[in-house]
Amino acid sequence: MYLNEATLLNNIRRRYKKDLIYTYVANILIAINPYKQLSNLYSIDAIKRYNGKSLGIMPPHVYAIGDKAYRDMRRVKQSQSIIISGESGAGKTESAKYVLRYLTESYGVHNGQIEDRINESNPLLEAFGNAKTTRNNNSSRFGKFIEVHFNDKVLKNEK
Repeated sequence: MYLNEATLLNNIRRRYKKDLIYTYVANILIAINPYKQLSNLYSIDAIKRYNGKSLGIMPPHVYAIGDKAYRDMRRVKQSQSIIISGESGAGKTESAKYVLRYLTESYGVHNGQIEDRINESNPLLEAFGNAKTTRNNNSSRFGKFIEVHFNDKVLKNEK
């Protein structure tokens, strides 16, 4: 099979019809907003299944990208970046929340304080920078930069 625009789009369409919203192209994750809840896709059990697994061992998932970034940071001792991009309503904010949840559950303090602090800041940002669009009643009108710091043992804090 040749990788071109038509085969890529056909593969993504076929996977989407099966509620498989994530697809890899090498180490890039393509995510399609399902506009519905998919059961158990983001459960604690799913977090545990992806923890410590090399990219490609498990089915494509945003948790796999979070895990790869964390493990690469530890291995090469350099900062890592996850860039989440897409059109309005594509699910960028939700994807960022899932990555942060994965990192805090897998490698952070398990009392939920850090994840709660990040999620609690969203309504304040949204109050000043969100608008209703045809695809999303609460669409961000700004870019977000989230920086997460780790010490030698656990996630420390975010900015």
